[in-house]
Amino acid sequence: MGKKIILHSKNKKNIDKITSILGKEDYQLHIEKTSKPLSFSSDAVFLLIIDISNQDYPGDAGIKALIKDNITRIIILDSTQLKFLTEGKIKFDDFILCSQLEKELEARMEMVTSKKKDLIPKNSIVINNLILDLDRYELTVNQKPIELTFKEFELLKLLLQHQDKVFSRNKLLSAVWDYDFYGGSRTVDVHIRRIRSKIPPPYNLMIKTIRNVG
Repeated sequence: MGKKIILHSKNKKNIDKITSILGKEDYQLHIEKTSKPLSFSSDAVFLLIIDISNQDYPGDAGIKALIKDNITRIIILDSTQLKFLTEGKIKFDDFILCSQLEKELEARMEMVTSKKKDLIPKNSIVINNLILDLDRYELTVNQKPIELTFKEFELLKLLLQHQDKVFSRNKLLSAVWDYDFYGGSRTVDVHIRRIRSKIPPPYNLMIKTIRNVG
C-alpha cells in the first residue's frame, strides 16, 4: 500500500495535474475539495499538499488546529499570493508556483522522501510514524518518545518482527523472559496492556489477541 497524500484543492486544473503526476508512483492520493478545515488522521499521512491558488482555502490557523504532528506541507500558489509566505501567514516546508507544478512537483516529492529517510535510524522497525530503534532501544511515535521498560521493548520488538505470526503466552515467556521465569503466564497480559496504553492510536490496535490462541 502506497504512502498517503492529502491534497486540499478546489482548482480542477491543478487537481488533474497532480493526479496525473502522482498516479505514476505508489501513492494513495486523497482529495479534499471543501473549504472547511482539514479533517483526517495525521498518523497515517505522509504529505499534505495545500492549493491556495483559489481564495477559498482553510488558512494556517485551521491547518495548525488539526495537525498536531510534523507533517510535511507543500503549498501551491500563484505569484500574486507570495505575500502569504513572505509575511509568515502560512507555515510551510516548501512551495510551488502553479506555473511550475508539472516541472517541480516530482522533484519536491523526492526531496521530501529523502528527508524522511534521513530521520530514520538504519537498524529500526518502521510502521508509518512508529519507529522502534533497535540500537538505542527507543520507541518514537509521531516523533515523540514513548518510554518502555526493557521487557516491554523486547516484547514489542518480537511482535513487530513477526507481524503475521500468533504467539502463545508460553512462547512469549520463553522468548522474552526465558524458561526460568516463575511469574506466571499472565505477566504477558499485563505487559501487553501496558504497551497498548502507552502507544497512541491507531498503533495500539496493531497488537491483537486471538482468543484461546495467543
